[in-house]
This record gives sequence, structure tokens and C-alpha cells, in this order.
Amino acid sequence: MPVRFTSPSLGGQRNSFIGAGEWQVGLAYRRLTADEWYVGTQVNEAKAPFGQPLYLNINSLDFSVSYGLSDRLSLTLTLPFSYGTHSRFYADTARHKVSAHGPGDVNLVGNLWLLDPKVHVAGNVALGLGIKTPSGAYEFKDDFFLPNAPPVQRPVDQAIELGDGGWGIMVQAQAYKQVLARTSAYFFGAYLISPRESTEVASPIPGTPVVHLAVPDVYSARAGIAYALAPARGISLSLGGRIDGIPQGDLIGGRDNNFRRPGYSLYLDPSIALRRGDEEFMLSVPVRVHQDFQRSSIDQQRGFTGGGDLAEYLIFLGYTHRF
Repeated sequence: MPVRFTSPSLGGQRNSFIGAGEWQVGLAYRRLTADEWYVGTQVNEAKAPFGQPLYLNINSLDFSVSYGLSDRLSLTLTLPFSYGTHSRFYADTARHKVSAHGPGDVNLVGNLWLLDPKVHVAGNVALGLGIKTPSGAYEFKDDFFLPNAPPVQRPVDQAIELGDGGWGIMVQAQAYKQVLARTSAYFFGAYLISPRESTEVASPIPGTPVVHLAVPDVYSARAGIAYALAPARGISLSLGGRIDGIPQGDLIGGRDNNFRRPGYSLYLDPSIALRRGDEEFMLSVPVRVHQDFQRSSIDQQRGFTGGGDLAEYLIFLGYTHRF
């Protein structure tokens, strides 16, 4: 499943419009803690490395700067940072924790509202297109533990690497439609197209030839209802669904024989937002309701079950300031 953080958007909020000549800076934080190993739709700790639980903790922070080229067109530059730890049993039959920290893959996205926001205040659609750079380390190293030998330095698990090692094309869409006086339906979706097939980093899958880490496509979408609870105080609530996933094959290149963890997670996604003048605060706590860790092509060829760790819930905190 995707673990690198993309700043969430409530989608379909009128205050998401950035006017011509306006700037907006933002900070978005995500907390992810995973401690259950899934195969398919079920927990199966026996299939985790050495049959022991695996613990994953990732704290991510996105710093973004947006500028309105016009009332309909804006650009957003995002600088991500993360600190992740990965705890599991190794071949020396002991549990160890490794970590990775630093900047991730910088991205730049242009966003265009199809209708004039000043005229069409009750509903609109925006399309986004951008580039993700391979600026984050994708072979960050820490100790790797072998039996009867001192630790050696190897790349950490793909789950906590700072980047995926490839350029990407980011395609986004968001829309909203006012359905009642204080209520709007919203949608936000994003898909990362990764032309590069794999990196040169060896995966944990044993055998010959060596299997390398894939640079997979990633997708995410949110949809639901937003309600202005106290318009005079700038308080709004939203409730909807969220899906995050990695496909078994990419749009460019299709299925390959490299290492990936395909599947998806579905979440119930409640949020609250508070706007005060040019500032906005947001809290979202998606709770997982369904999941499916699928087998990749290489899993099927070599007889592995696949699988991986999943978080029971996520925590998102966001802050923006416009000037």
C-alpha cells in the first residue's frame, strides 16, 4: 500500500480557490502506525517475516507554497519530509528497529478550475497536472542483521524509504456541488503515473535472478459530504470515504516482475476544519473499514503469499495561511 504522504484536500470547498496574485503556504502532517500483517483481506501474522509481528511508524510533514496565476489557475510546490521506523525479527532471531529520515520527492502541480469561481460558487470542477521528482533517497541505509555476524548496511524496507526512485506524472481532479444551503458534496482524486519500472535496489524476495524494487503507480481518492456547522465561526465538518492503493500493473509498462505490495485500503473519513480570516486548520482521522493486500506477479511466479502491514487509522493535521 502507499505509505509516502500526499497532502490531503477536503475538496470542493469554496475557500480552496486561490485568486490571481495570491500566495498560500501550508503545513500538512500525517501519522501512520501499523502493527498488523495482512494477506488478502485477513490478518495473518504467521506470514510476516519469521512469523513475528512487524511494527511500522511513519511521521510525515509536507510544506507547500501555492501561487495564483489567475483566478482559475494556480501552481503548488510541495516539499515533503518524513521520519519512519521499521521493527521486525531478522535472521539473527532477534527484533531490531531501523529508521530513515530526511526530505522526500518534491513535486509541482498546476490546478485549473474549469468554471469561473467568482460566478459558479455553487459547483465547480478542477483538474490538476504535475511532476514528481526523484529527489528523495530511495536506498537509505541502516543496519541489517545476519546470523553469527556483525550488522551490515543495507537499504531499509521500501515502506520507510524517503522516495521511490523515479520521475512521476501527477494527475488530479476535484469537484464540489452544493446540494443544500449549508451542505456540499465533494470529490478529490489523484493518480501518480510512474514510467520507471524498477530501481537497482534488491528486494527482500529470495531466489535467482535477484528481484528489484518496483517504482509503482499510486492512487488515492476521497468523496463525501461537507457541512458548514457554524458559518459565522468558520467551522465545517465533512464525512465520506477514502481509498488508497497500488495497482498490480502500471499504466505505463503494465505488470512487471519486480517487487511491489499491490492492494488497497478503504477508510471512513471524518474531518473538521476551522477558518479564521486568512488561516485554516484541519483535522482528519480516517478509520480503516476494509482492505485487500493482493499478490503481485512475482509473488505468483515464485509461490509467495505477498501481504504487508496496515494502519488501523491515520491522523492528518493541516494548516494554511493565505496572503
